[in-house]
Amino acid sequence: AGIKVALMTDHPVIPIEYLSLCAALAVKEGMSETDALKAVTINPAEILGVSERVGSIVPGKDADLLILSGSILDVRSRVEMVLVNGNLVWQ
Repeated sequence: AGIKVALMTDHPVIPIEYLSLCAALAVKEGMSETDALKAVTINPAEILGVSERVGSIVPGKDADLLILSGSILDVRSRVEMVLVNGNLVWQ
C-alpha cells in the first residue's frame, strides 16, 4: 500500500497511442478502473514532479483534455474532441 504505479508504453517501439490499451489490460489483470486511470494521469504527474500543472482536472492546471465517445479503458472509444490549454484544437 502507498506505492504509486504509473503505466507507460516503451514508445517508440510500442506507440503511445496504445497507452489506454495498457490501462485496459491492467484492469483485465486485476487493477481497479480507478487505479488504472490514476496510473495514466495523476500518478505519473506526481512521480515526475509536474502534478501542479497536469495529471488531474483542477482549476489552474493546464487544460489539455481528450473528450472520448466512451471510457478511455474501452478500445472501441473514439476521440471526439481535443483541447490544449482549454482551446479546442480538433473535433
